Parts: sequence; structure tokens; C-alpha cells
Amino acid sequence: MEKKMNNKGFSLVELIIVIAIMVVLVAVLAPQYLRYVERSRIAADTQTTVEFINVMQVIAADPEIDLTSGTDYSITKAGGDEGIDVSGPLATILTANGFLDQAAIDGAAYQSTAYTDAELDLSLEFNNNVWTVTADVNSDINTSGTITPTP
Repeated sequence: MEKKMNNKGFSLVELIIVIAIMVVLVAVLAPQYLRYVERSRIAADTQTTVEFINVMQVIAADPEIDLTSGTDYSITKAGGDEGIDVSGPLATILTANGFLDQAAIDGAAYQSTAYTDAELDLSLEFNNNVWTVTADVNSDINTSGTITPTP
């Protein structure tokens, strides 16, 4: 039996070095990636909240949509819960006017941990013969200029 002298494979030491380099790269990059994913989830959740506010402002301004004073038109979310609760009358208006379908209302949830921990209360209120949107977001999220609705 003759030995091959021109072996072109990798040695075990070379493979271990390559794996060690990959482990170091993953250890350095994984936290950055997770922060990036969380920031993108926060941006998506903020956009969802702004869209809810905008659609409620459209409902408040539309003379063809009949709103009854004293009725609960609200979107709420408890702290520590990712699910969004849309009141029955508001859900009826949203589906009847084509803003959202019932499946989207039933499956509405926040993805980011910042919004999961937050408390959210958006409601249509009848003040001085005008329907306005009020927004109350209790969280550490910087929402200045984006969440505050304009009457």
C-alpha cells in the first residue's frame, strides 16, 4: 500500500479554527441582530397604533357613520398582554365600512416586548358636540409626535 503524499483535504486543526472563528462571529453579531429585530417590531407596532388612530379619526369625521353618544368605541390592550381588544360597536363599524375584516380584528396583536408591556387605550369620545379620538399609551416607548391624535 502506498501513502498519498499530496493530500489536499483540511486538517482537523484547521477545521476547529474555522469553527472557533464562526462561533466568535455569531457571539458578536447575534445580540445586534436581536436588537435590530426588536426595533423593527417596535416600528411595526407603532405604525399599527397610528393606523388605529387614523381610522378612528376618519370614523369620527365621517358624517355618514352614525355614532351614538354613550357607546363604547374603544381599542384597548392590557399591560403584559399582546392581544388588542376592539369593542363590539367599533368592530362593527370597522367591518361594515371596509376598514378591517373580522379576522384582522380577532388576530390583532403586538409583536414587540415594548408594546406587549405597554397599556393602550384608544377611544372615540363625544365632547362639546364633537367626536374626538383620545389616546393613552402607558409605556416607556417614545411616542411623541406620532401617537397623539389631532382632533
